[in-house]
Amino acid sequence: MDLKETEISSQQIFQGQILDLSVRTIKLPNGETATREVIKHSPASGVIAINDEQKMLLVKQWREPIKQLTLEIPAGLIDPTDASPLDAMKRELNEEGGYKADYWEKVSEFYSSPGFCDEKMYIFYCDTLTKLTDKRSLDADEFLTSDWYSLDELKNLLAEGTIVDAKTIYAITVWENMLLSGRQSDDK
Repeated sequence: MDLKETEISSQQIFQGQILDLSVRTIKLPNGETATREVIKHSPASGVIAINDEQKMLLVKQWREPIKQLTLEIPAGLIDPTDASPLDAMKRELNEEGGYKADYWEKVSEFYSSPGFCDEKMYIFYCDTLTKLTDKRSLDADEFLTSDWYSLDELKNLLAEGTIVDAKTIYAITVWENMLLSGRQSDDK
């Protein structure tokens, strides 16, 4: 069975700084029509930043859509001035954590919620961190703190339901798998 849907028409409802919303009429595989609310979203990068003490950097910030504080990996939108997703991540690690890294590895790229949104997320890993004396300022509307967490602490925070951000849950799983497979040495 051909599962492809075909767009018949699209009406833009909203155009914003980081996302656009449209309502599309589509033809279903069975010939019927349906509507889809689609968000076109700027791409973003996130990082699994691990220090010499085998702890992961997370930032705490308020997220208005869910009306709560979250613990998340450092991440941010890829700006038009960024040469690449990695370039954006280096900037964000500087801004949100005050660090730079000598070693970077791309872990994956994925769509955060493809049922309604085309936001593409790039995840990187770094573990050769240097604290910066010339940290970049946060964006004017950005307020956060950062701290380091061991894998055991992260697993407890997951079990308690404290960590609710999907990219961060994914990042913790990736890091644990790296440790279990020997891709990242546990005795640095």
